[in-house]
Amino acid sequence: MQNNNSQQLAQVCSDMAEEGVTPTVGLLRAKAPFKVSVTEAIDAIKYFNATSKNQGKAKPKDKEPSLASLSRKVDALEATVQRLEQQIRSLLDSQK
Repeated sequence: MQNNNSQQLAQVCSDMAEEGVTPTVGLLRAKAPFKVSVTEAIDAIKYFNATSKNQGKAKPKDKEPSLASLSRKVDALEATVQRLEQQIRSLLDSQK
């Protein structure tokens, strides 16, 4: 785990752990800022797990969600509400 991509992947794993999310191959590949092979993701997670256990960072100390995590959830909920409102308007219009 020497190169820059590996360091970035380890940082993504660390960010996920700080948000209370356990890094997985699928999540890492989805959140990585570049295309990541399954093998690279596995290696990065192994490296992260090995180093985070030594540093005590494997899991957050508290279960409080991060501000970024809450913000993403609020954005998703707002989008869902907007979509539902449009569907309701569409149904009401079709009944006229």
